[in-house]
This record gives sequence, structure tokens and C-alpha cells, in this order.
Amino acid sequence: MKQKLGYLALMVLALFLVATPGYSASTEELERKIDLLADEVDDLKNRGIGAGTSDHNRVSVHGYGEMHFNRGTQEGGTTEIDNHRFVIGVHALLTDWIHLNAEIDFEHAAQELEFELGYLDFLLSPGFNVRAGVMLAPVGLLNETHEPNLFWTVERPLLQDRLIPTTWNGGGVGIFGTPMDGVSYRVYAMNSLQSITRDATADGGGSGGSGGSGTAFTAGKGIRTGRAQVNERLANDYSVYARVEFSKLFPGLQFGLSLVNGDTTQGIIDEGGNMTLLEADIKYRWKWFDMNASIVNTEIDDAQAMNTFCAPGGATDDCVGGIASNIFGYNIQAGVHLPQLMGWKTSQDIVPHFMFERVRTQDEMPAGTDPDKSANRNAVYTFGVTYLPIPAVAIKMDHTHIVLQDNTSTDKFNLGIAYMY
Repeated sequence: MKQKLGYLALMVLALFLVATPGYSASTEELERKIDLLADEVDDLKNRGIGAGTSDHNRVSVHGYGEMHFNRGTQEGGTTEIDNHRFVIGVHALLTDWIHLNAEIDFEHAAQELEFELGYLDFLLSPGFNVRAGVMLAPVGLLNETHEPNLFWTVERPLLQDRLIPTTWNGGGVGIFGTPMDGVSYRVYAMNSLQSITRDATADGGGSGGSGGSGTAFTAGKGIRTGRAQVNERLANDYSVYARVEFSKLFPGLQFGLSLVNGDTTQGIIDEGGNMTLLEADIKYRWKWFDMNASIVNTEIDDAQAMNTFCAPGGATDDCVGGIASNIFGYNIQAGVHLPQLMGWKTSQDIVPHFMFERVRTQDEMPAGTDPDKSANRNAVYTFGVTYLPIPAVAIKMDHTHIVLQDNTSTDKFNLGIAYMY
């Protein structure tokens, strides 16, 4: 654990070494950003539709989408084109202090349909408000704000896919607010992830919200495969989800901390399978230099009991075992905004970038369970370039090289186009 905390300390130290004392954004650059923001605000105001639009545009529609081209560059590698997702969202001002937010996600050319979120905000004061419904877990940099224009890689970073299973949601209630300038928080109580599953023929088994069959942690995908739709996983266990963000500690710096804690076996076995996830992240922008970093550590109690339950010939054939007692990873990414670096007078942006990740879904195993060395990504290198002709459109290209714990490796070339509206 001390070694893992050391990784975080080194990341934070590296950030401040990079930060130069001469930080100051030029007046011209600030004016450019203000003009872009004003255009975006005017555009949103003009998009109000539906009941009440004649009264200050009380309903607005928004969304995003992305299409990917992926080609494995090794012998036998596959080539795919995927209309990965198209999302439609609605924001409605039911009253001045009660707001509705909802999003529906059409994935893989509408072959999959997901209810991403749907909740009510009760706005009471800047420092204390109430939120209830299906909400995104307040964990990490991307889970709540995962629009594809907001990250540079074609695919979401592997850490934000396996260790923080974006888009991770749950049903429940919580509080949120900004108690002081530069400090914000969210604290929710929502149904937990589901670490194991009962046999589909057991009482309450099956899909469609009746028992969570097929939902369980796995060796290769870690906790991601426990984050099925709210109605497709059991709700016997609830977790606390909390996040705090600091945006005024240092010019250009944002620092965040996240916590998730709760049982995960959903009453299927006597052991609770308590999961504690701790996450820290930073974002930093200095003129043309841009970087971010995240570190995640997840402890899972009773992993041995869960693997015994899932073992072949055990109580169920639906979960596959290989559940780790510890999951760990980190990533760090840096990019350069070329127009600003070169002094070009344009609102367009070109960002060459590089990212390193270490993603170990089986970092430590319980007694009696051997690790699957092909599940741990010891090193993931991604380098590419993103072009934004306008802030709402991104054209991306990158290459990813993954080195596994078993000393094998894979390579993939990716192209993507992303948009927001």
C-alpha cells in the first residue's frame, strides 16, 4: 500500500515540477475562450424545445456520439468499424428549483440500448442540494463527464474502462453542492456493483431485472462486468459514493478524490464481499501544455469465498471466478495545444498527445486462486493526435501498444470522429 501511495505522491510532485512560476494566460487567449463560451451559451439557449419552450426555453435537448475504426496491426488482427454510441439527453426546468436530467444511449448502431441516467435535482442552496434517481457514480475524471470531445484518445482510457467502469451508474439518492469557491462535492447512496451471480435457474435468477444473472466481476475486466444496468443487478447491497474536487489550489490545476465503499455479493452468499475503491486525479493546464493523471486502488474482501462459490462444480455455473483481492492501476497523459504553442490566430485546435497506463485487474489474488497473467496490463502506451475544427467536433487518430504480464503484447491502430450537440 505504501508503494502505491508513493506512485500518487510522485505524480503530484511531477505536476508541480512541470508547473512554471511564470503562469499567465495571454489576454488574447482569454478573450478567444470567452468568445467561444459565449457562442456555446447562445447556441444552447436557441435549442429549447417541448412544453414550456415559450417560457424561457425550459426544456433543452443535448447529446453526443462517436464512430470508431479499429485495426489490429499484428498478424491475425481484426478490423472493425463501430458506430459506438449515439446519446440523446434532455434537461428540463420543471420549476426554478427542480430540474430533470435524463440520457438514453444507443450503442453499436443501436444494437444495445442503455438508460444512462435519469434524476431530479432539488436546488436548495449553493452548498447543499438533493439529487434522486439513476445517477452516474461520482468517481474519477471521466465517469460523470465522458463526452468524447473531452478526452483525446479514440477509445476511453483503459483505466477508465476497467478500474472505473465508465459509464457507471446506480439508483439512489444523494447530496451535492459548492460550499465555497473552488470546492465542490457529491455524496450518494446507490445500489452496489454485483460481484457474483446466482445460477439463472435459482429463485430470483434470470435477466430483465429479476436477479442479475450474468453480472459478476471477472479476471480480465475486473469490476466492470459488475456494473450492469440498474434493473439488471440486485439491490440488496448499497454503497456510499463520494467525491470532492478542488479547482482553486493553484492556477490551472484541478485535484479530485473519490471513494466507493459497500458490500457487493447482494446476499447471494453469507460473505458480503465489501469493496473499497480509492481514487485520486489531477488535471493541469499551463498555456499550451495540458496533462492529467489518475490512480485507483480497490480492495475486495471475501474474494476467496466468492471464487469458491463461482468455481466449476460449485454453487453456480454463471460466474467465472478469478476475482482479485486487490485491483490497482494508474495513468498519466500529456498533450500540447499546437495553435497556442505556435501562436496561430485560430479557434481550431490540434493536440498531439501521449499516455502511459498500468492496469492490473488481478494485482493481488486470494489464497487458492492463481492469477491470469493475460489479464494484467503491465504497460499500455498510446500516442496520437486529435483535431478539433470547433470545440463540439473532434477527429482522432492514435496507436496503442499493450504489454501483458505474460510478456505477450498487442497493437491497435484507431481512428475516430466524435461530436456533441
